[in-house]
Parts: sequence; structure tokens; C-alpha cells
Amino acid sequence: MYIYLSGMEDNDMRVKIAIACLCFCFLFLLGTTRLSYGDSAEVLPKGIFRGDVEYSYYLPIDEKFDPDGNEQGLADDYNTNLNSNVFPDLSLVEAGFEMPAGSASLGDSVVDFEYKIDEVDLKFFYGITDKFSIGTKIPYYWIKNDVNASLDTLNATVGKNPFVPGGVAPLQIPGTVPFTTNDIQNLLGQGFGYKPVETWSGNGIGDIEAGGRYQYLKTENWRLAFTGALRLPTGEVDDPDSLVDVAFGSGAWAMLFRSNNDYTGIKNVILNATLEYDLVLPDHETVRVPDDVNRPLTTNKENVDRDLGDIFRLKLSGAYAFSEGFGFYLFYSYAFQLKDKVSGDQGYNYESLEEETDWSYHEYKIGLSYSTIPLFKEKKFPLPLLASIEFEDVFAGTNNFLKQQLFTFKVGIFF
Repeated sequence: MYIYLSGMEDNDMRVKIAIACLCFCFLFLLGTTRLSYGDSAEVLPKGIFRGDVEYSYYLPIDEKFDPDGNEQGLADDYNTNLNSNVFPDLSLVEAGFEMPAGSASLGDSVVDFEYKIDEVDLKFFYGITDKFSIGTKIPYYWIKNDVNASLDTLNATVGKNPFVPGGVAPLQIPGTVPFTTNDIQNLLGQGFGYKPVETWSGNGIGDIEAGGRYQYLKTENWRLAFTGALRLPTGEVDDPDSLVDVAFGSGAWAMLFRSNNDYTGIKNVILNATLEYDLVLPDHETVRVPDDVNRPLTTNKENVDRDLGDIFRLKLSGAYAFSEGFGFYLFYSYAFQLKDKVSGDQGYNYESLEEETDWSYHEYKIGLSYSTIPLFKEKKFPLPLLASIEFEDVFAGTNNFLKQQLFTFKVGIFF
């Protein structure tokens, strides 16, 4: 955990500490996190390779959690009255036609988003010694945002009129007609520099993780390990000129620290508690800086200094082998992120990029696994395989964390 500090000297100090930790991480803990299907303290035997393929199918996502933990639509911030708070030039129309301040409106925007996500994770591991394993995780995403965007002019008070200066007049003026959805798209492009608000899709690699796990204790009842890793900002970040795209990565480097703790003192049962800490390093990114967190439309754009909030997680799981090769497991996780820190040189309201970034979530997973390792040892099956299917549900959260459910299919092979 860290406390946000102001001033270049304090920020430089944090960067120096982070670099020192990073050097230690590379020298001692090259490898990856999650070396097994659960967040266990297992490591691979010396000289053994393992390759995993995980495919996750997300059920369509159309909701997120607000600051109070209530569910809201993904595009709720874009559903608003299109008045002078959104298009400031409408205040000139109000002044020119002696309309009350704030009364000039083009209508109400009606916008809905629905994310459709497929994810494939490739994982490769190798046992350096019987206590130390290395590896990597490479995620790849296919994401589509189905967008419905229209203009409701029922409550509009002004429209377009080519015969008046500025082309906008109250609707009661002869020759004035309401704006159309396409007109609003053009205003967003010409006035703000945004790309069209329409269905978007993309695919690409996410942020790669690489690190290692050291098992420092193994007894009859306990397995304890420490995992350290590095997350590389290889995923494409958010496009500041798009209101509909979905980022594949955070854009920031991060060091990952995990404390993995297994209790194996119950026959056919493994209980695990894992504590995780993601130390996110400062970076620079070009972003839009709105005047208000709930009014995202803005022309303010700058390459800002960012310090994305560090992340903490608690994971609890239990696995039960109910017959040879077959297992059942339950998993619970709670996570939260500290608030982002953003600064720049243009004097914008950078706090708008910090608000509602300290998210949290609760999730559970339930899964069924199968292993051919017992049959392989008896020479009744040619390959040592692991396979599982699980369902995951993020059932609670805050501050824009997605309300998501997904199915994951996993296959691993040892060689």
C-alpha cells in the first residue's frame, strides 16, 4: 500500500523504490502467477514443462456498478439532456433569443452498450528446481461493443434553422426542425473530435505477465509459497477519441506479489488462502480530461502523468477430490483498487479522472476438474492432462466495475 504524494521529489523516490524492487523481482522471481488451476502453492518438479490453454466466454455485459454498489447501464453517463452543459454554444442561442439560461435543449440522448467478450489465455511453465518454477501468461481478447445510439427530441426546445445566424433557433420559429441522430454524431465529431458513436469491435493481445513461484515450506499438512511477477503493458489502451472502444490493457507496468498458502491436512481436500498485491508503476498517457466525472464529453486532451491505484485481493478456495481423477472446487475473491492519481500542465480538472477509480468487487467461482495423471501413472492413458470447466460471477462491486458472468474451459498438459 502507498499514500499519494505530491511533488516531484516524492514521486521520484517511489519510482526508485519500485525499480529496486523490480530488480530484486527479476533476479529472484522470474516466472508467472497462478501456476495451477487454483491459486495454490504448488510448483512444478524440476525439469517438467506445463502448457495451459484457457478459453473464457463472457455472457453479454450491459451493466456496471455505481459508487454505491447499485447496478447501472454501461452507457448511463451518455444518457443526458443535450443542453448547454453538453454543448456550451447553446448558451449563445439562449442569449440571442432571450431564453432562460439552461433552457436550450436539442433533446435527450438514448445510448445503450453491450459488451461481448471472448478471451484465450496461453500459459507456459517450467520447473527450475523442485521448489522454484517459472513461466508466463499471454492473454488474447476478442471484444465487441454493440451500440445503440439515438436522439429523443420529445423535450427538445431548439432545432436547426438555416435562415438564422448560427443555424440554431427555438422550435417555435418558422423553418426550425428538430436535430437528428446523425446531426448529433456530426456535432460530436466536428465540435469535440470524437469518432462516431456506433458498434465497435476489436481483438488483440492483453497485458502479458511473467514471473516465478518459490515454495519455501512443504510439510504433511502445509504448502506455502511466494509468487512474484511483472505485468507488461502490451495491451492496447483506450482511444481518447472513441467513446465506445474497450481497452485490452492498462498502459502501465506493474509488479505482482502473491502469498500462496495451502492446507492439505484433510483427506482429498485442499484449502487455499492467497493474498495478492499489484504495485502499479507511474506512467504517462494521452487522455480526455472532463470537467465532471459524470459528464465525459470534453475537448480537453492532454498527455498526463498517471499513477494508477495499487490493487489488493484476497482469494479463498477449497477443492475436493470425490473420485479418482475427478474434483470439485469453490472459490471466492474480494478485491479493491486505491484511487488513481493524475496530474498535468494545462490546468484542467484532473480530479475528474481520479473520482470513481477506487473500485472493488466480490466474485465466486464453481468448477469441476478432471485429471488423467492417475491413469498416466498406471500407464492406462498416454498423456498427463488436466481439464476443468468453471462458472464465474461478479455479484457485487463499486465504481464502474463490470457486472460480469463467464464460463471458462481449461486444458493443461505436462511434458
